[in-house]
Amino acid sequence: MVFEFFRGGVDQTLEEIEATIVEMLLTNRHTFDLAINTVVGGTDPASVDNEVHKSDRKVNKAERRIRKELVVHTSVRGNQADLPRVLVAMSVIKDAERIGDYAKNIWDLGAAGVDLSRADDLDHLLAMRDRTSGVLADSARIYQDRDSERVHELVRKMDAWTSEYDECLVKLLESELTPRDAVSRALLCRYLKRITAHSMNVISSLVLPVHRLDYYDEKKDDRG
Repeated sequence: MVFEFFRGGVDQTLEEIEATIVEMLLTNRHTFDLAINTVVGGTDPASVDNEVHKSDRKVNKAERRIRKELVVHTSVRGNQADLPRVLVAMSVIKDAERIGDYAKNIWDLGAAGVDLSRADDLDHLLAMRDRTSGVLADSARIYQDRDSERVHELVRKMDAWTSEYDECLVKLLESELTPRDAVSRALLCRYLKRITAHSMNVISSLVLPVHRLDYYDEKKDDRG
């Protein structure tokens, strides 16, 4: 288990760090829900501006706080045996922070005037919105429960979805949409793919060894 090295007299530190990571994931879901609805749900970007950026800052502060606690642990109690587990923890919080960044990037699309709430393919866009929001909720739940069996089930689905996003980009290159419509959809597909991939990295940290961290950050053909 990622944080097993904290056990033995410092269980409270373990519990606080695990709870903070779960909170980061849930905050990311909140940010994503606000942001995506400025693009596909008709929400005025200005009406959620403060909340989106407040949530993003909350995740960033949590990342810095956990890093500090890990450094203190390594300095005070650490030995070489701890190092791989510290690296895993650092990787997990970085993935969580990146999810928040991509959610904020989606809000940037809405703030730039992208409004797909009346698009012909709205049903498909809403389906992508809903499953990504669900992924963020499921990832938090799986991480909190340390549910390794559920990891494998969800990762298979998410991996297939990342392939769909790649196909979306290829189709857009061949489409007759206006540049504005094509670029808007391409960026949205890109951001959704990155959110999905970073979520896979978070939950797969429960089952993958340290040398395979960020495995799902790579294209399938490049995974070794």
